[in-house]
Amino acid sequence: MKKILYLVITCAAAGMLVLVGIHILPNPDLQGPGEIPTEVPENRTPRPTGVPRENTSFIEIHHAGDPGVILYPGDPGYPAIEAECREQIRSTCGQYKMGFSRVELDAMKQNDTYVAMHLPAPTRFETGYIVDGSPKEILADEAVFFLDFEDWPENIIIMRLGDVCGVWDASRDREKLRVLADPFLVGRAAS
Repeated sequence: MKKILYLVITCAAAGMLVLVGIHILPNPDLQGPGEIPTEVPENRTPRPTGVPRENTSFIEIHHAGDPGVILYPGDPGYPAIEAECREQIRSTCGQYKMGFSRVELDAMKQNDTYVAMHLPAPTRFETGYIVDGSPKEILADEAVFFLDFEDWPENIIIMRLGDVCGVWDASRDREKLRVLADPFLVGRAAS
């Protein structure tokens, strides 16, 4: 009876070590043929997109099928991408009379390539959209710029504030933003 008890305890302990080892020691060599390489170029800082730092601005770059990258102020590429995102917002020239819920926006983001600028607090952006003789201001805590959104006009910007999203048209094309984001889009090379 003692031998069986020792055998059960030994198997349970070995199983726990295997489970802990899987989470602590990821092995990038275990990927199959044709999968996206896990090696990261020196100019990008990979972070899981589900764990952003609290109370810090960040930029999320995502390609469908890729876990995505989060850049923080101070990371290579962040200043140029943030500046281009702000230029995109400044070029806003109209508003679509529609919106999305946060759930709908999150679903759209799962299947497309985009750059999103996240802000820790609602931020007021001045745009080029003139309403009653003055530039329209948009209050938002996230701005999403789709890079290959086939079902919508190419230059839409979705601005989110809490759970409500507004859809805006911009006069600036996405070419510069695409060029800045390309080094971080690992999945794009495979598609």
